[in-house]
Amino acid sequence: MLRLKVLARKCTQLERFYCTVNKFNTLNEAAKFLSPLLDVKEPTMYRYLTKHDFLLELERDDIRRKLDYFRYLRASNEEILQQPNLLMVHLITLENRTTILRECGFVESLNLAALSKYITLVRQKVRALKKNLLIPADLDMVEQLRKQFELNVLPVGLKSSDDLHVQPLREQFISEFLRQRLDLSDVELKRLWQSYSKIKHKSFGHTQRVVDILQYDYKFSREKIVGNLYLLHADPENLLRYPTVVPSIGGMDIKELMVKQPKVMMVPCDKVQQLLGVLRSHEIDESGILKYSAILTLAPDTIQARIIQIKKTKEFEVLLKHPRITKLIAYQTKAAIRLDFLQQLKVRCASLNVLASHSQGFEKYVRDGCDRTKGKDTAHFFSQIFAQKSDEVFTHLKRHPNWFHIPTVQIQETMDYLRAQQYTLEDIGENIQIVLYPLSRISAKLDKLHECARTGRPHDELGIELVGVSASQMLSLCLYTMELDFHFTGDGVWPEQVQLNDASTSTNIELPKTLNKDYKYGKKPAVKVGL
Repeated sequence: MLRLKVLARKCTQLERFYCTVNKFNTLNEAAKFLSPLLDVKEPTMYRYLTKHDFLLELERDDIRRKLDYFRYLRASNEEILQQPNLLMVHLITLENRTTILRECGFVESLNLAALSKYITLVRQKVRALKKNLLIPADLDMVEQLRKQFELNVLPVGLKSSDDLHVQPLREQFISEFLRQRLDLSDVELKRLWQSYSKIKHKSFGHTQRVVDILQYDYKFSREKIVGNLYLLHADPENLLRYPTVVPSIGGMDIKELMVKQPKVMMVPCDKVQQLLGVLRSHEIDESGILKYSAILTLAPDTIQARIIQIKKTKEFEVLLKHPRITKLIAYQTKAAIRLDFLQQLKVRCASLNVLASHSQGFEKYVRDGCDRTKGKDTAHFFSQIFAQKSDEVFTHLKRHPNWFHIPTVQIQETMDYLRAQQYTLEDIGENIQIVLYPLSRISAKLDKLHECARTGRPHDELGIELVGVSASQMLSLCLYTMELDFHFTGDGVWPEQVQLNDASTSTNIELPKTLNKDYKYGKKPAVKVGL
């Protein structure tokens, strides 16, 4: 487990490096950056940041965008400095709050102080807002909200009153709009507010625009939208930019992909563009995203760090061209924990699917004690090596009675060794079963064969002189001499430490005393919270 902890620590360090490129490392660095932007002397800004050191978590570009937005609202530098917490609020949230307050009649009183107290203000009664001169004294709030919709939206039985609370009033209008526009039933509306209650913090304009884009730009049916009501949280600008920024993924048009996997809409298109760039830089097929879109929830820097770690782990590196590599990237942390766990059990043949599967499937794999592969990983590996002949080569490999007990990483290591010994792919393909055998055994047999060929001395096991033997024939003789020691049963593939049961289909797994059970079956233990 120590190796895994070191791996995780290195991964964390890499992520920290990538994520802090645009952040501040010291107070001095932040003060030097912010002082000209806010027209404050550097020592003064340093003291300010000492009191508000949470601002160091912000990225430089993010700060610039928010300062530009505050100035769009005609806020002075002094007002900005008085509201440091607003810099921690997401820009889209700030825009939504601004729009909501405007929809509610805030005009002259709309400033940074109002934005910072947004939650408190929308929970007030209309009367309280008028009393504090935040909205005009003669404002009819019901009529004000009704005017924000293109449809004639007016909740049934609703009458104007200064005793109405603003937030519940807004919720009634949102419900009525969705009832009219999407024909939502009372049951569907109830489910909406139970599951996605934060829609109340989206402006009316935002909600109307998102529905328009989904229906008219992406051709979503009413049923599709109702089945994915979380899309009402989507950023309309992001939805409109997607076809331009990311026209397609894995050869599939982005709009077609959105219909099949609507969750992609919730991911910023710029982030997806960066993520695709990372995959392409490592020559990883992006089509895997079409099946494992969970990878899109990760930051591009995290993807970069995980791919680097995958390349450093030989059991994972061999799968780098696997069609499901995106699944391994998405669940790399879990897969690394499971790999370490299985290695302690001396289980060698866990496939990518097992390492990244759900917990129940992995636990069943461990309990069954079946150390064998279905061959999918090996087949994909061969397709990268032997191209058009891969099916023929794999079929020949499967004639060996124990082929499914040999991990792909061992096959790769043997292939690399044979290629380094100047054997061609054709030589290896004609004797493909040799890659199933332990490298030490292959090396010993080949050394002896080469020595006999060089000296002209007859081989003591074969009883013949190796004159004019081709490279392919040399590999055939190597295979023959290895199995000769095991009476041609196929058991020559087993390392000495591996013991099989009578059926030769599973490994007798015994839990070693040194087994670290902190992460049983690759799952973190539940954290016990003291009372």
